Amino acid sequence: MTTLRAFTCDDLFRFNNINLDPLTETYGIPFYLQYLAHWPEYFIVAEAPGGELMGYIMGKAEGSVAREEWHGHVTALSVAPEFRRLGLAAKLMELLEEISEKYEKSSVQRCGEEINCTFASSCETGRH
Repeated sequence: MTTLRAFTCDDLFRFNNINLDPLTETYGIPFYLQYLAHWPEYFIVAEAPGGELMGYIMGKAEGSVAREEWHGHVTALSVAPEFRRLGLAAKLMELLEEISEKYEKSSVQRCGEEINCTFASSCETGRH
């Protein structure tokens, strides 16, 4: 059974079967680490039962707190040649979409709470 899990730093040493393919754009290690540090929930890997990495998706959240507009951005999606045509890329996209929707809802809710707190504080002090 395929396991979808969070990408880890150790996976950077195990994903050559995915990245050493002419159809896959490869980035430098600092680029992957930057995404892993800033948007870990948007960096997902598919792992085969034997431990071989099958594919990954890497993305980020973009938007504006002020306008309450957020969306997910797919930076990279790649599946190793031997695991293509199994629907794995579609499953990774589906998962990233779910994560993006959760992030959007929680960010809008947090922004609304901050606005309500600010308004409540200004009412208590008489400032608007």
